[in-house]
Amino acid sequence: MSLKPELQQMLDENSQGTGPALQDMSVVDARTALRDSFIKRGYPLEHPVDIEHLEISAENADFSIDIYRPINSAEQELPVLLYFHGGGFVLGDAQAYDRQSRAFAYLLKVAVVFVNYRLAPEHRYPAATNDTREAVNWLASHGKDYNLDVQKIVSCGESAGGNLAVHAALHAKALNAENDLRVDIIATSLIYPVTDLRPFYQSNLQYPSMQNYGQDHNLDIAELNWFWQQYLDSPEQAILADNSLILHPQLHSLPHTQIFVAQCDPLRDLGIAFALKLQEQDVDASIDCLSGMLHSFMFHGGVCPDALRHFYKIIEKIDQQFRA
Repeated sequence: MSLKPELQQMLDENSQGTGPALQDMSVVDARTALRDSFIKRGYPLEHPVDIEHLEISAENADFSIDIYRPINSAEQELPVLLYFHGGGFVLGDAQAYDRQSRAFAYLLKVAVVFVNYRLAPEHRYPAATNDTREAVNWLASHGKDYNLDVQKIVSCGESAGGNLAVHAALHAKALNAENDLRVDIIATSLIYPVTDLRPFYQSNLQYPSMQNYGQDHNLDIAELNWFWQQYLDSPEQAILADNSLILHPQLHSLPHTQIFVAQCDPLRDLGIAFALKLQEQDVDASIDCLSGMLHSFMFHGGVCPDALRHFYKIIEKIDQQFRA
């Protein structure tokens, strides 16, 4: 199936614009451009919720979280959607994701803990992974103080955030094995995740989707290379298991994992390969390839009805994880 016509029209309009590509902007301008695009084209509703902002500092981490809850639920203990945003470890923030975070809290009737992890190039690897682990530590130590049900957490992330959502689940497993702090990530939900950085540095390792959709499909290989240049200190870091998760030795310990990929996304086959790897490790893992979609389809619901329909499909499947 070909690209949905509304998305093709969006790409055609982008190609007619006079502005530079993200990788040709300053980092500050690129962050603004992504934020504006997500707000303009993304989830079209702004659901009423309560929001609490908290600053968190630890020895190797310094970040903030925003807790989104259904209105007037502060005294009610709620399950947690621990959420890690996309943007190549360089872009993205709570403002860009605000309507989406509201939708998750409102429709799922859970507390969304949105992690504002540190971004590159100001904070290169491993800052984001350190912040991820400390977010799990914070939930284990303080989650109950905020009426968060730390025994019922789904770790979720988009794109680069999908990488971090896996780290959160792996760290929770290790944390529970080491001490009495009990925090239970019952499932992970990964949306067009970044799972393997090796192909961007090794010419002999390629995925077909990178070749088929690496240009003129919303997320270009040039843009991806720019992200990794900002994030990594050296090419050698691309083969570390933290960054190429498909190599991680502890994948067998992951809980039920669902992965969503877009048909017309250069990262599509990375997500599929990761799902197959998990299944080889006897992890309960599923894969959905959503036809006619681009990378970041979660933020195309304002221009494409099918993208919005897939947004609700993912909401429903996350709800099933909480109810399993």
